[in-house]
Amino acid sequence: MTPEEAVFHAHLAAGRYRSGAAAGRWQLVSVAWPYAIFVVRARDGVEYGLRFELQNYPRTPPTARPWDVDLGGPLTANKWPTGQNRVSLAFNSSWKNGVCLYVPCDRIAIEGHANWYQQHPSLIWNPTVGIAHYLRVVHDLLNSGDYGGRRAA
Repeated sequence: MTPEEAVFHAHLAAGRYRSGAAAGRWQLVSVAWPYAIFVVRARDGVEYGLRFELQNYPRTPPTARPWDVDLGGPLTANKWPTGQNRVSLAFNSSWKNGVCLYVPCDRIAIEGHANWYQQHPSLIWNPTVGIAHYLRVVHDLLNSGDYGGRRAA
């Protein structure tokens, strides 16, 4: 096991991750380092898969893309979450061809957005909190008033 993977597993054993998992907010599906797949539960009970790429974890923020857990591949755009404002921005399948979420804690999304450090400090990747931070950001979006459900398949 690499040192990065050991830190990841320590974060999974920590209270922040475990409390969210125990509450049914998220769940680990699988780990094949440097990738991990999680599901995050939305307010309507739909579980959205996310495949995280965790290279250089936790020093480097992860990046995550919506993932079809059943089919084992990227989630097709017609199954992404819908919504207004923050949700439609974060889950924009046209941005970067859907390879990541448009959120400040994502490695790819933060590139070119230096203003986010001042505008959204609580959403910036926090390596001491780890993966629970990113999962909380997604869970908050999927359980906000901006969330509009799953697109029609």
